[in-house]
Amino acid sequence: MSRPEKGSLRLLVLLAITFVMMLSGIFDPLAESLKYTVTNLMNYIPTEKLEPYPDRVEDNYFTMYIVFNALAAVVAIGGKGRLAGA
Repeated sequence: MSRPEKGSLRLLVLLAITFVMMLSGIFDPLAESLKYTVTNLMNYIPTEKLEPYPDRVEDNYFTMYIVFNALAAVVAIGGKGRLAGA
């Protein structure tokens, strides 16, 4: 299998794992517990538009949920080849 094919296959598997994990809701409790913490931390970052605190809480929850699922998929895809010595 050529190098571009391997890269495309890995990307496809990464997206599939991320999608399945998002549907399963495995990181929902973790994202739910961290949404206020992340929102408080993001309040320290200056932005052009000042938005009220409650408006950003649900956005940050969804962002954390996506990030946790994507990181888990990256570890599942990237770690497998390195541990096997490939």
